[in-house]
Amino acid sequence: MTAATSAQFKSAVRPPVVVVVGHIDHGKSTLLDYIRKSNVVATEAGGITQHTSAYEVIHPAEDGIERKLTFLDTPGHEAFAEMRARGASVSDVAILVVSAEDGVKPQTLEALAAVKAAGIPFVVAINKIDRPNANPDRVKQELGEHEVYVESYGGKVPSVNISAKTGEGISDLLDLILLVSDLENLTGIISEPADGYVLESYLDPKVGITITLIIKNGTLLLGDLVVIEDKMAKIKKIENFLGNSIKSASLSAPVKIYGFTDPVEVGQDFKAFGNKKEAEKYVKDHTDKKEVTDAKSPVAATLGSESVELAMVIKSDSHGTLEAVMHEVCKLASDRVRFKIVDTGIGTITDRDLKLLIGSSHPLVAGFNVRADRSASDLAERYNVPLQTFDIIYKLTEWLEEQLKLNRPELTEEVVMGQVKILKVFSQNNTKQVVGGQVQTGRFKKGASVKIVRREAEIGRGKVVELQAQKVAVAEVLEGDQFGTMIDAKIQLSAGDVLQAVEMVTQ
Repeated sequence: MTAATSAQFKSAVRPPVVVVVGHIDHGKSTLLDYIRKSNVVATEAGGITQHTSAYEVIHPAEDGIERKLTFLDTPGHEAFAEMRARGASVSDVAILVVSAEDGVKPQTLEALAAVKAAGIPFVVAINKIDRPNANPDRVKQELGEHEVYVESYGGKVPSVNISAKTGEGISDLLDLILLVSDLENLTGIISEPADGYVLESYLDPKVGITITLIIKNGTLLLGDLVVIEDKMAKIKKIENFLGNSIKSASLSAPVKIYGFTDPVEVGQDFKAFGNKKEAEKYVKDHTDKKEVTDAKSPVAATLGSESVELAMVIKSDSHGTLEAVMHEVCKLASDRVRFKIVDTGIGTITDRDLKLLIGSSHPLVAGFNVRADRSASDLAERYNVPLQTFDIIYKLTEWLEEQLKLNRPELTEEVVMGQVKILKVFSQNNTKQVVGGQVQTGRFKKGASVKIVRREAEIGRGKVVELQAQKVAVAEVLEGDQFGTMIDAKIQLSAGDVLQAVEMVTQ
């Protein structure tokens, strides 16, 4: 290798890709908003970030040299767990944001688990220290209870107190991130064709398929062939995170690319090629490998015939949000009623989606951040198919829960309302038997059907014909009461037998 060739492939320092994770309202978006001096919160429905976004920022390091960092913002709602995990897996460093007021929450721990699973270093940012009830020390103690020991408490995890609202501590936070990333020795080779990860994929009604990439190595050039799994496209346009058209992008840059005709799976690797033959060979190798994997995959289990299935089509604006909706659907299924996903997709709800459901006994269509066109709405009305679109995840969840309740089949089951123990048998005349007993649990009513239990096994059935307490006829007796009763039963009763009063209850 010549000196020129060696220099050509010389590695360069790669800016860190930083993911910001934490609970839904602990200030992740406000932190990024302060860092990049633009408003994210106001553009999100309900003030909740519902897409994965990426931004580049410049920060002067302690030595005065300006350094670049790429930030990912991931949604905090529980339904977006897959997106958070994916954000952690493509990042180099994580910021775990915890509110100094609220402390550690379940989603804080979920985000922490994703970061640990990704095996990347992280920094704890204790936010909202400007609030009256802020208590950073309590947060550090709570983190310690979950085996996260910050440096100020004798551990190894860096932490910094910040206010995303006033900006206090944020410069220190960025310095800390750069220090952590330097210890990771992040490098890449600029002169190589780009590769990295698909961060987001969605259908823009105006321009078609838009894919967000994070470049982990090399340089992406306008006109390159990009391969994602078994799909290949020539890049017609590249945009930086500001939406400006660019001709190339390199290490750690977040970019949007245009040229694909079909959406791709998020979280996948991408690889760029300048040569079509090399790109086609890469696609073929991937396809062959996928066919072998699919052949080994187990057949999906069939659903039980006793359950009601709601045939469902789900459409969303991106693969990431589609994952979130699927997450909610899977959570809500029960043993009596469940969702059967007939089809999913990216983009507008069309008449094709409705036609897939015609003939289903319990059809419905859900859309997230998309609209239904006129033909789809007309078909839904004609065939009485519930069709709703949403822009806030918990509103969609509420609607799904309502559909489950509306379609849940009634279940009638026998319920034990009371249990008594026979203390004495007074008389037995054919099937009519007079006994004395005491209520052990629940209540015992005149007219009730009873199970006769002996040595913990049911031996027969009977009915309460008469009931007396204190030699007075009564309608029922309660727990602890002693009583006399006439039981109509073919089984001969004995002292020590248990009578269980049962009723058929419909739920």
